Amino acid sequence: MVRTGRRPARTLLAAATLALVTSVGGPAAGTATAAATGPAASFEALTVYVSATDGDDDNSGSRSAPLKTIAAARDALAGRTSAEARGTVYIRGGTYVLDDTIRLKGVENSWVTYAAYRNEKVTLTGSHELPADGWKKLTDLSDDTLAEPQYSSNTRLNTPELRDGVWVYDLGAHGIDPGTLYKNGFNWVQQPFAPELVVDGGTQTLAEYPNGNTCSTTETACHLWGTGAKWKADGPQDLMNVDLDARFGPESAWNNSGTTPRAQFEDKKQLVPDPEQRGTWTPEEMRRMTPSVFAVGGRAATDDHYQRWAPEAVPTVDDPGTRGFGEYRDVPVQLDPRWIENIDNTKSETEGWLSGYLGNNYANDMLRILSWSGDELYMKYPSMYIPQDSWTKVKVLNVLSEMDTAGEYYIDRYSDNDVLYYRPQGGTIEGKNTTLQTFDKNFMLLEGTRGVTVRGLAMTGSLISGVQLLDAVGTLIDGVDISNVSMDAIRIGRTTDTITSMPDYETVQGGHDNVVQNSYLHDLGGGGVLLGGGDRTTLERGDNVARHNEITRFSRLATYTPAGYMYGVGNTFEYNYVHDAPHMAVQIMGNDMRVNHNHFYDVVKNAGDMGVIYAGRDFTYLGNEIAYNHFEKIGGSNDALYMDDGATGVRFHHNVVNDSKSGVNFNSGHSNTANDNVFIGVDHSGHGGIYHKNGETRLPLANSWVLESRYNAFLDVREGERYSATPQTVAAWHEHYTNGKQKYSDGTPISYPEITEWYVPRVTETGEECTAAVYTTSGTNGCSRETVWEDPDSVWVPSRVEIDHAVIVGCCGFVETNATFGEPTSVYNLSRWSDKINTNSVLATSVADTGLDLATLKFSDSGSVAQSYGTGWVAAWNRSVTAEGIGRPSRGDTGALWNTVDEAARVLADEPGGDAGPLTKAAAEATGAAEATDSSQERIDGAVKALKDAIEAYRATRPSGVTVTGAHDMTVGQSLSLGVEVTPFGADQSVSWSSSDPAVATVSAGGSVKAVGAGRVVITATSTHERTASSSATLTVNAWSATKTYGEGDVVFHDGRTYQALWYARGEKPGASATGAWAEIGAPVTCADGPARAWTKSAVYTSGARVVHAGRLWAAKWWTRNQAPGHRSGPWEDKGACIAG
Repeated sequence: MVRTGRRPARTLLAAATLALVTSVGGPAAGTATAAATGPAASFEALTVYVSATDGDDDNSGSRSAPLKTIAAARDALAGRTSAEARGTVYIRGGTYVLDDTIRLKGVENSWVTYAAYRNEKVTLTGSHELPADGWKKLTDLSDDTLAEPQYSSNTRLNTPELRDGVWVYDLGAHGIDPGTLYKNGFNWVQQPFAPELVVDGGTQTLAEYPNGNTCSTTETACHLWGTGAKWKADGPQDLMNVDLDARFGPESAWNNSGTTPRAQFEDKKQLVPDPEQRGTWTPEEMRRMTPSVFAVGGRAATDDHYQRWAPEAVPTVDDPGTRGFGEYRDVPVQLDPRWIENIDNTKSETEGWLSGYLGNNYANDMLRILSWSGDELYMKYPSMYIPQDSWTKVKVLNVLSEMDTAGEYYIDRYSDNDVLYYRPQGGTIEGKNTTLQTFDKNFMLLEGTRGVTVRGLAMTGSLISGVQLLDAVGTLIDGVDISNVSMDAIRIGRTTDTITSMPDYETVQGGHDNVVQNSYLHDLGGGGVLLGGGDRTTLERGDNVARHNEITRFSRLATYTPAGYMYGVGNTFEYNYVHDAPHMAVQIMGNDMRVNHNHFYDVVKNAGDMGVIYAGRDFTYLGNEIAYNHFEKIGGSNDALYMDDGATGVRFHHNVVNDSKSGVNFNSGHSNTANDNVFIGVDHSGHGGIYHKNGETRLPLANSWVLESRYNAFLDVREGERYSATPQTVAAWHEHYTNGKQKYSDGTPISYPEITEWYVPRVTETGEECTAAVYTTSGTNGCSRETVWEDPDSVWVPSRVEIDHAVIVGCCGFVETNATFGEPTSVYNLSRWSDKINTNSVLATSVADTGLDLATLKFSDSGSVAQSYGTGWVAAWNRSVTAEGIGRPSRGDTGALWNTVDEAARVLADEPGGDAGPLTKAAAEATGAAEATDSSQERIDGAVKALKDAIEAYRATRPSGVTVTGAHDMTVGQSLSLGVEVTPFGADQSVSWSSSDPAVATVSAGGSVKAVGAGRVVITATSTHERTASSSATLTVNAWSATKTYGEGDVVFHDGRTYQALWYARGEKPGASATGAWAEIGAPVTCADGPARAWTKSAVYTSGARVVHAGRLWAAKWWTRNQAPGHRSGPWEDKGACIAG
């Protein structure tokens, strides 16, 4: 295992030493990204290799000399890549332990693919491995060891049953940070979560009471309860609140008394007289607010169970004088107890927590258990909402004395003991892989990057989110496996530091055109993918997408952390399989989103007042489409879609809702439609409230300030108010939602033609919101029954709602809420403003009766649906709705394909000369198929065959023969262009040319011959790829002709010899006479003391001429011809042997 951190900046090896992929022998960056970015470019892409096992950051980064860390590979490519010249970092199999985030920033780190090499298993982790030899069995430790301070808490395991099977690991002795337990929960600013113990890939359970997590929302065995009334459960009254009215004010005032953290947010403080006091408190101020005190009963009191959870003490409480609002100005709101000092940790727990639901059924929270006295349990830190007995449903966490079940663990941080206690399955740690997550950073952070791809990596073990994108463009996160992170797996953009219900909550830095696909996101404390992006002011799209992913076992540590956060404008969540979670699956906070073709299964298991898909408290979340989804097994009394508190403008169509309390919940919003859906085994297809139900004069409405502020921010110009649109923004929104250019996935225009007439009811003269004080039933001040409650363009009126063409199996249609106003009497419900409520319904007793096949989600033409709606409706459904392609694709075995790619590379390298184009293309396509995370076995097998065929075709075109054409005799100074043909057809035509005697004729690389001297020469063409394939042509330069007239000095070539005319000659054959017109020019010879020529009998020599004859060098004494050297009295002087020079 290699530790991968940010290495010191230093000079890297020369760029030239980096491996350049020049063939398909190792998958090149261009081919690796072809599927995502288009055809591979013609350049040679830079590629760097990383290896945890044999890498070194001083290496070159080639395949044979890889780097050791991903950070080093990033730095090696920094500034060297572009959209036209991508880089690739291939990461070899292994585990890379991170000490710091892998940060990619700006153009310098853009256009790079980070990929597991050939599908090898690559894991980035923040977890510390806990080697087996560091574990000790508690019962094997000696008394002397147990007496050491770090083990002082072990005595809280005070029975043989509790001690047996427990193992301990001294984190401090091994230099491992034990981490910190922070307060987290709904609407609290998120902080890193508690370190987690992971054994054999599975997250273990922090020691808890009661045990278990398989209970339904009404079963009581897995939690401590109050009365259970709000859950419709028979709660055993384990924990009951003490003096609620005295501590927090009466229940009727809890929303605006100022006594809870939630009441200290800006939206709840608009009635505070002093505008300067309406701002939101800081998290620190909120954490000092009054906490709960519980009276103990039920299971908590049995055998004084609760006395294990904290030391005995009545905490000291200082009153800082801060008081509530208005009539509650005498109620202290920051009665923050002091910490208990000098705890005897041998007897008492030191860091126990309550975790769960305290004030409602949707907002989880955490309270620190401070102490107990008598039958009361004291807390540190407040709950976000007023704690109520009817909602209380919690667990006790992080208590060593409750570690009684296999799989539980506890970290003793008291007084820097830093010891991990664990009760493993089977009673032994042997043979188990154990790691502790204490890494509180992202694995990867991409900021301002372009075109980065992350493919095939596993990431595990972070106390925050896994991958963070900020202002990134064109990112592809493909086939990753992210697990055991305490927050979200992937965040595209970030959220502002406020709560979701505030008007100024938004996502920023979401970038655009980023994709998360084919990935497995699981075992998450938070959510799956946050899809920010897009500009809500201009309605510019983000086009960020999450598709073909499996997202499961999320929201383990926090509620409102869905599989898909749909924030901003124009993002898509499609073809995902989302299952096994306690809370919502998708939250929409934006516009023009698509949530299509997903399968939601077994979610919202431990919450109420919630939907699988949720949007709330905003009239401006327009253009959102939820279509072609399968909702199956929804927990509790929850809905497939919940449009809460005025949420407006959704189109819910062609969905199947199976096994749910309800299909859709339209709570007071307008312009929502739910048409062409199937509801199976539901109590009703839907339900919904209307604002009218609270009474005619109940003004302003609850949460009206938030609703109006959000509306004003985009659709109303409110001079002088904090939230106001500009005229330009209003005009842009009106144009966007009336011009018909925006489309849903089926081509239907996204259009709200009445948007230009929508309004928030206000006093005509002042522009102030309508209140009970100014409301009149039939007045003309803008706050009458007609303008507030009846005009379809009033945002308080649930107009233009449709529930049409529903298929309902088993029960009932949409349940309307009715409200009646008196004097004069008037009844209000959705049907008052719509003639499409429960219209055109098919009611069936069974799925089979409808003709629906739940396996394929297709209808037959013979069921009751086809009979009622017609085959055209069925055909339209079947074209759009499918169960295929949902979730993470199954990837085939690529081993044989990689072997064939290697074979192709060897052929190209070792057997050159064939037509390389088709083989190179086939190899690139095969590499793309091998690297694609969604390649089926069928595609892989097809790629193997295609590449093998290309190899054979290539071999069939390798050169086997060469023919030189166009040769003929030449004269000195003449040029000649020779032709060449390489066979077979399709073979590479490249040849090399050579001359046997450059003194007679030279030949260029292109086959151009130049005659430079008389003689005979052989010109040869040889295939550049196959040396045995060659052809030659013999040329004669200046050949003698009997019919030609030659003058003195002319040179000719005849019978293999070169002659020069001594005088006029015509018809006389060279060589015929030793004394005739032709003198033979001897061949040149080089001796040690200089050049000479071979003696010929017909040549004429004058004094000083040098010749070689019979191996000796001779010099002429006088003029001579036809006299051979060798006679002492002759014309030749012997100069000795001719020794080669």
